[in-house]
Amino acid sequence: MTKEELIELLKELNVPLSESTPKDNDMEEEIRIHFWDYIWEDITASGSNYNTNVTYQISVVADRPRHPKLIELKKKLNELGLFPIIQHEHSAEKRRVHSFFSLEVLENV
Repeated sequence: MTKEELIELLKELNVPLSESTPKDNDMEEEIRIHFWDYIWEDITASGSNYNTNVTYQISVVADRPRHPKLIELKKKLNELGLFPIIQHEHSAEKRRVHSFFSLEVLENV
């Protein structure tokens, strides 16, 4: 998967989307997806169309566990042969569920 394909997949969900870490004022929405890169690994094989494997964190902040859009995202990834381990943390005081996983994509960095 490339970064462009990742962005298109996330846009298909029709929810607010940001290429950044979550901000406090984003926490009031029903659901919001954030994604950002945190690992760059150079591809050293010759003839590669892309020069870097980039690992992104995909964070889904929602007002309830197992939000239907999170389930939809999981199914879309599974259909592409991608099976990330999705972790969850609950914020009782903010009444939000943060579900997150990492995904490696190809980029020219």
